[in-house]
Amino acid sequence: MTIEETDKCCAIANAALELIAEQGFHGTPISQIAKKAGVGVGSIYRYFTDKDELIHAIHARVEEKMHLTLAAGITEDLTNRDLFIQLVKILVRHLVGNPLEFKFLEQYFNSPYGIEKMREKFLEDADACLCSDQEKPFFNLLSEGRGKTLKNLPVPMIHSLAFGPIIFLVRNIQSGFIELNDDLLQKFSQSCWDAIKI
Repeated sequence: MTIEETDKCCAIANAALELIAEQGFHGTPISQIAKKAGVGVGSIYRYFTDKDELIHAIHARVEEKMHLTLAAGITEDLTNRDLFIQLVKILVRHLVGNPLEFKFLEQYFNSPYGIEKMREKFLEDADACLCSDQEKPFFNLLSEGRGKTLKNLPVPMIHSLAFGPIIFLVRNIQSGFIELNDDLLQKFSQSCWDAIKI
C-alpha cells in the first residue's frame, strides 16, 4: 500500500518515520505514533491494516523520493563512469540532507522487512528486476554494466562495493567525523567507481 496524500495520513507517516528513526521498529508502538501525529489509534488502522503495512508504506515513500531525486539530477549522455559518479554525489547529498530517512532505511534494510525485499531483488531474478525499472538509474547501471564496464561479480557483491562505502560515509558525516565538501565528495565518488570498475 502507498501512503494516501491526506493531511491525517501524512501526519501519521511523518510521526512514524521520526519515531522509528530514533527508537527503532520494536520501540515504537502504534499508540505513540498516534499521539505524536495527533490522531486516535483507530485513525491509523483506517489507513493501514497493521504496523507492518505502515512500515512498508513509509519505505515505499522514502524510496520513491530518493529515486525521483536521483532521476532528476541525471545529465543525459554520460559515460557509465561519469553517470555513476554523478549518482553517488546526488545520493550522498540526499541522504545527508534527510537524516531521518537515512536512519529509517538503515533499520529497514537490516531487518526482516528489508531482507525480504533484497531477497526478491537479488536472489529470485536479480537481473530482470534491476533492469526493468527505468526509474532506478543506479540499479540499471550496476546491472547492465556487469562484465562490460563493471567487474563481473554477482549483483549483491557489486551493490556491496558500491553502496557500502556510501552508507559508512553518510554515518560518519552525521556523526561529525567528516565535514564534506565538493572536492572530497568528487574524490570519494571516483574511489567508489574504482572499486567496481573492470
